[in-house]
Amino acid sequence: MKRILPVLFILTFSTAFSQKLYKKDLLNLEKTIYRKALKNYDLDVAKTAVYRILELEGKNSVYLDSLAYIYFNQKNYLSCLQVANQILKQKEKKDILELKAVSLENLNDVKSAIEVYEKLYAINKDVLTAYKLAELQHRLKRETEAYATLKSAESLKFPDKITITFPTGKKGQIQRVPFKAAFYNLLALTAYDLHNYDMAIKYYDEALKIFPDFFIAKQNKNVVKLMKDKLEKKDSSK
Repeated sequence: MKRILPVLFILTFSTAFSQKLYKKDLLNLEKTIYRKALKNYDLDVAKTAVYRILELEGKNSVYLDSLAYIYFNQKNYLSCLQVANQILKQKEKKDILELKAVSLENLNDVKSAIEVYEKLYAINKDVLTAYKLAELQHRLKRETEAYATLKSAESLKFPDKITITFPTGKKGQIQRVPFKAAFYNLLALTAYDLHNYDMAIKYYDEALKIFPDFFIAKQNKNVVKLMKDKLEKKDSSK
């Protein structure tokens, strides 16, 4: 009996060690596949590898973030949202919040997207986040909120090289507008919807100062001026 016990111990230890070694080798293999798949832009293979890694590493694996990004890049916003929520239950992460906000927007849940963008803006006080938040607030006709959001961001640093596309007067054609000009165009729109026509014209002028060929801003400014003139004539006739 004394001779059998050491043998059993060796067999048990050997089996446990082999299983541990096998799991480690398998994990390394899946991570290698994942990296190679990403290098070749094969997101489906990368996604399969991530699911296997998650099974091996458990729910706290950092590869859960990678899964959210893969779904986002595949424009599978519903799956991206589900994974993002799993991650955010464990820890609040700014980049995952951004994925959640954009996913909600693309799923047309604008109200929920606004809530996430509000949280993001409170964290980073970034002018791009403010613009997106105000854009969604404007879409839901929450003009007072949109105006307040943009005014709170007006003194922040604006990016130099970012542009936003807008339609031109020619069918099917677009123009790339500097972000700051787009920002003042949106600010003017919210001022107009709040019936502050003088302020709207002022902000359209700011947009056109930055980008004189801004077609939409020119058109919008003309509409506001006509509206203002019409109201002034109506008041003077009284």
